[in-house]
Amino acid sequence: MTPYERLMAEAIPSGRFGDPDVGSPARRAPASASPEQQAARRALLVQEQRGWRLPDATSQRKRERSLERSAERSRERARTRHLRLVPDPTDTRAA
Repeated sequence: MTPYERLMAEAIPSGRFGDPDVGSPARRAPASASPEQQAARRALLVQEQRGWRLPDATSQRKRERSLERSAERSRERARTRHLRLVPDPTDTRAA
């Protein structure tokens, strides 16, 4: 039987390619963690990820370019945000 046939023989693909589950501890699903354990794990991940950046030069150039574009958009918005005086179309003072 080919690997493709073995995969297609599974009703719901489990990644075992037709092999029976031997029930070893390595193959069993991990026990679910308590909400407190999940919260602690999440807090640890958030703490580790805070401030992390790719250390290569390409990533640094991308960050700088993004900051430059953001600053340019901010300057552009600041220039166009001001009100402009428009002549009143119903002004009858003109002779």
